[in-house]
Amino acid sequence: MKVASKSTVVYVAAVVLLLFWAYFVQNDTRRVDGHSMLPTLEGGDLVVLQSVPISDVHVGDIIVYGGSCSALGISVVHRVVAITSAGLITKGDNNPGTDQSLGIATGPITQGCLEGEVVFVIPYVELLAYYVDTYGLPQWLNYLPSILIILVVVGSLLLQPEEKKGEDVREP
Repeated sequence: MKVASKSTVVYVAAVVLLLFWAYFVQNDTRRVDGHSMLPTLEGGDLVVLQSVPISDVHVGDIIVYGGSCSALGISVVHRVVAITSAGLITKGDNNPGTDQSLGIATGPITQGCLEGEVVFVIPYVELLAYYVDTYGLPQWLNYLPSILIILVVVGSLLLQPEEKKGEDVREP
């Protein structure tokens, strides 16, 4: 039975390690929903967060905040556009005004509301979950890609012809 090429194995292993690191080592991830951060982030992107003190956040950094600072009561992924003595002023790249002026945030973002700074983005990895939630599709569809990958891998292993044993194959 023929085994997958070395480059394919390395590629798959790298993707698996990257996702493992994002989900389990960093342990703080969020799925991007909506269009407020276009073109930087799209719905379905997975952002990996790092906990940071508010003093380490700079204008231009993308942060996630929630808690009492979020008027919607959900985590918000937006860019820091100003820093005041009261906290951080944020704005979605695609929004016409700051979160504070649009009523997305209840006020400047404080340390207690800061969930983390975005340090890594994995594009589209949560796209199916984004559509499932956005359009009210059945939750089992989230497992469809995994099932298809398993079927393709198993099918390719079963359908590959076995190499003839005992024959000396020479390259020209």
